Amino acid sequence: MSSNLPVPIGGLSLSRIERRAAKEIALSRAATSVVVAQAEAKIDAIGSVTETAVLSCARVGLIELMAASQTPHAAGRYRYLGDSCAASMGAVIHGMARRL
Repeated sequence: MSSNLPVPIGGLSLSRIERRAAKEIALSRAATSVVVAQAEAKIDAIGSVTETAVLSCARVGLIELMAASQTPHAAGRYRYLGDSCAASMGAVIHGMARRL
């Protein structure tokens, strides 16, 4: 088996095939790093938008609660508006995830 391996000349010399293989391995690793970085960027973007939406929904919910306590007869309308707002934010997140 060892008789089939190329004999390096001068100690550290690599054959043309070994240099080519090393370059291909380096390119493959670089491409993998780019794909991983792109995926991480997508996840960060979606996470950031989702976090903003969750905090906004919480604020809308508090406003809805305060308005309903002052005018209970309109609580159904406030609930509808709050639900519509939350659904719209969810649609933005879903659309963003599909576009990325």
